[in-house]
Amino acid sequence: MKRIFIIFLAVFGFAFFAESQELTPETVKRRLDRSDSRIEHDKHGERAKTWVDRGIVFQDVFDVNIQFLYFGMAQDELRLFMGDPNEQQTVETETGVRNVLVYDNIEVYFENGELVGWEETDVIHENPLENAYSSFQRAIQIEEEGEDRGFFGNLFGGSQERRLMDAFPRLSGQFVSQAVLQYEDADYDKAYESFKLAVEVADSPFHEEPVDTGLVYNTGFVALLAGKHQESLPYLERAKEMGYGGGTVYVLLKEAYMEMDDLENAEQILQEGFQNYPDDNAVLTELVNFYLVVTEDADAAFEYLQIAIEQEPNNPTFYFAQGALYERMDELEKAKESYEKSISIDPDYFDANYNMGVVYYNEAVRMLEEANEIMDNVEYEKARDAAYEVLRQAIPYLESAHLANPDHPQQENVMDTLRIIYYRLGMEDELEEMNRKLGRDPEDVSP
Repeated sequence: MKRIFIIFLAVFGFAFFAESQELTPETVKRRLDRSDSRIEHDKHGERAKTWVDRGIVFQDVFDVNIQFLYFGMAQDELRLFMGDPNEQQTVETETGVRNVLVYDNIEVYFENGELVGWEETDVIHENPLENAYSSFQRAIQIEEEGEDRGFFGNLFGGSQERRLMDAFPRLSGQFVSQAVLQYEDADYDKAYESFKLAVEVADSPFHEEPVDTGLVYNTGFVALLAGKHQESLPYLERAKEMGYGGGTVYVLLKEAYMEMDDLENAEQILQEGFQNYPDDNAVLTELVNFYLVVTEDADAAFEYLQIAIEQEPNNPTFYFAQGALYERMDELEKAKESYEKSISIDPDYFDANYNMGVVYYNEAVRMLEEANEIMDNVEYEKARDAAYEVLRQAIPYLESAHLANPDHPQQENVMDTLRIIYYRLGMEDELEEMNRKLGRDPEDVSP
């Protein structure tokens, strides 16, 4: 997802230029002070031009410290535009080592030689883009109400439409830039609000180009991340109608509906996605999981699983799911075949190994229970030994699961089960080692 944002920003973030010839913090501050005075003036404050001027000033406020920056920029290129930094720092982050270049009004972040973000340390005005947008809206309102510009106003001022047509594409791109930074900071609520305003501006009649499909999609996606499931729907639906996102947009819509406990629409959107993208395994996998886990419709799950296996015969998760279905239906031999197929593709697949081991273990437990009902000692020992042979078959699978993923949430169950098997079969060395791993007394031989 980050790559999508970076490409998007490179295309839309800084493709437009301010009307002013020079952008420096000092000149922008002076222009903002003049604008503050003009909107308080009886006549100037009621002119569309005054508010368009003000909106552009706020756009320049947003750009003044970042006008040369873009994601992926190299440090040498930054120095070419901004000169040497006042200070350079190195810090550790979750994603690695970050180089911080400190300038008068901004800190710029680099990782692996590429620009990954920034933070302004001297902010001229809070929320400049929101103020720019509200200023443009005020100008539009004045023009719609039929501003009386007078003779000289008509002669030199005229309609502000052309200037707004220039300002709105720039503003939409700026909202995207702001959204990307907020997304990178994992502030999804603010990122969603910025993306939403970027779409709103792009939908305006003052934005000549059609709204970008990627922008619509990303707005819905970030709304999901922010937990705004209902609000994500119109953007994701719109992206779907625009043909953007392939099968993925259907999966995201399904997630939104599931979070809203709307199973009917979740199923419907997955069915629609499968009809439109029958070769998209993401949609198909979601359908299988929906019927396997949510509705527990075994027939439908088998139907889509078979399609999935035909499309991707070397995907171990499909055979694992098939095995789980067979196991649920108590068709254990078929379950074993499916799990075995899954393991043959991926020998380190924890879930398939664990389930296979449990199938053998449970089978052995049932056999031991039946053996305990036998009164004849000779026949009992035969039945017990047969159960132990089945129990022994569980060991390699459970040991593979134990080694494959030591941090798996089911790992303690794996070790407990192995410990019981080692105890039952008299495997003293293995029992002692497993006791150590479980933090028990190595000499503990209790079941």
